[in-house]
Amino acid sequence: MDKKISVENLKLTPQNDTYYIAWSIGVDKKYKKHMKKEIKSQLTDVLGSMTQNNAVEDISVYSHNKTAEKHGEFIIWDYLILMQIKEKEDAEIILPNLKNVNIPFVLETIRMELLVTTPNSTYPTPGEGARKRHVKPFYAIEYVDVQPNHLDEFRDIMINNNGPAMKYIMEEARWCHNFYALETLTVFYHNSSYPTWNQIHVIGLYLESIFLYKKDFSKGLAITHSISFEENFAQLKKIRTMLYKTIGRKMI
Repeated sequence: MDKKISVENLKLTPQNDTYYIAWSIGVDKKYKKHMKKEIKSQLTDVLGSMTQNNAVEDISVYSHNKTAEKHGEFIIWDYLILMQIKEKEDAEIILPNLKNVNIPFVLETIRMELLVTTPNSTYPTPGEGARKRHVKPFYAIEYVDVQPNHLDEFRDIMINNNGPAMKYIMEEARWCHNFYALETLTVFYHNSSYPTWNQIHVIGLYLESIFLYKKDFSKGLAITHSISFEENFAQLKKIRTMLYKTIGRKMI
């Protein structure tokens, strides 16, 4: 018999009111082998004092190795660079610096944007079970386009349904390493050859997630908001498009 779980017993604390810069890029194939070795040092050089005074608190780079879902005719891109910043206003300095930088292996900038964490939905720190694992997670990156007149509804679903369900999975099912739900605030640059989005989700996963996702997500929804898996995702399907979903690795 499954042990009784209540929302109050879940201990992970969401990361709220936190800002991120996302830089989505295409890279020349001949330079991909240099990405892991050089990208962080080059970004640090570009941002200079911004990293030294912790205005840029963290830099992560995620590869897009395999396309899991794609809606529309566009060329896929290769990497997401995600930078956590201390203050929202720091983006006004960082983003122009990034736009003007010449990193030789960045073939094309798809988009530069400022995002904020969706309330009650972002958990960067793994739960105890995931921290004890000896294998590294893989990462699903989701570029989500929510219909503009349904943004508040989507946020409510994340706050009340999906965010708490992922928290349950991280603590109890333990096949999710971490989870970022980010909403676009400002688009600094967008390549007009590509479609737009307004949410980015980054999800660290272990292999068994493929087989246990629906069962455990259903249980998480049941204990946090008493809604079925089918009802929850039927509503999401009406209001958002999974524009581009990739499977890859966290490089740094």
